[in-house]
Amino acid sequence: MKLWQKTYLLSTLLCALILYGCMFGVTAPALTATVKGATDAALREEKAIVSALERTMDQAPEGRAIPVLKTFLDYYAGTGLTFGVAKEGEEIFSTLPCLLDKAPGTLGFLRDNGQLHLFISDRLPSGYDFLYLKEAGATDALLKRQVTAAALTGTAVALVMAAALYALLYRINLPVSRLAHEMRTPLTAMKGYAETLRDARLTEEQRHMAASYIAEESTRLSDISARLLTLHNAREESTPFGPVDVEDLFDHIAQTYPTVTYEVHWPTLFGDRAMLSSLLNNLVDNAVKASPAGAPVELRAAPNVLAVIDHGSGLSDEALNYVNHPSKFKKLHDAGGLGVPLCHQIAKAHGARLTYTRGADGGTVATVTFYNSLTS
Repeated sequence: MKLWQKTYLLSTLLCALILYGCMFGVTAPALTATVKGATDAALREEKAIVSALERTMDQAPEGRAIPVLKTFLDYYAGTGLTFGVAKEGEEIFSTLPCLLDKAPGTLGFLRDNGQLHLFISDRLPSGYDFLYLKEAGATDALLKRQVTAAALTGTAVALVMAAALYALLYRINLPVSRLAHEMRTPLTAMKGYAETLRDARLTEEQRHMAASYIAEESTRLSDISARLLTLHNAREESTPFGPVDVEDLFDHIAQTYPTVTYEVHWPTLFGDRAMLSSLLNNLVDNAVKASPAGAPVELRAAPNVLAVIDHGSGLSDEALNYVNHPSKFKKLHDAGGLGVPLCHQIAKAHGARLTYTRGADGGTVATVTFYNSLTS
């Protein structure tokens, strides 16, 4: 696992913990308010029932208090309210769904057969112990909805945050990966020239030429570093264009790749030389790899078109699909690796389009077509 991926996982975990902590902090007061609202309403209802019950029993004929009590409480049958009345530990009346033994002055919730109930235990002035039990299904459902909504909201936000963080870290890491890929060609050239200077018997003119190419490749490395680290954020209008000598550009590539031949029918285009050099080097490098040893690779320039042609075995349908649409693939394909997405990006910055097709002899033709009038 790469370092940025480990950073992503740790950052996502930390953010998720903070997020769910915040969601709990926001949801807890809402749950508390729901419970308090239900208990306050039940207390008001229980006090009203007790007060009415006491008045009714006081007005009952002597010896008829208990039958009046039963008649009064039977009125609430089917309303979701059940009661229990006892005196000195002896049950007098009960419609409770289960046996309850709650000390007077207590209030709370209990669950029986999956159903939530709210109970209030009270002692009447007449000395009766009164137990009020109310179905709290609506409160239970509301609490579950609140918890579910908080969990779903937190999960949705966490997923969006994780996706955004992944995209951000990927975009931050991508230029570094591409930079390493782009440095390979000039470093290889510099190594070759340096080994030639060290091991071969050269004339002064040859030594000067080799040293000049090392200096040029060093400058190119510097340019590539600066360009690639800003390329993914660069907009087309902010790219510094200037006249680029196409023949000189092709000649420099031919010095690096001896099998390259070129034709120039478009002497000057306007663009960024470092980016265009990187674009062509990638295309030629892939073409050389795809060609048999010693087979020629052709560079051609016609008005508004640059083309790289190899005479290899060509690309499969899968590879052609990748090199023409690399942005649709999460994983790199063997056909060009990081260089292909970079080439498309450089072409886009120049108002151009890069396309790959099969050549007449079965090889591959990479064509950069410029549509931006500024490059013409």
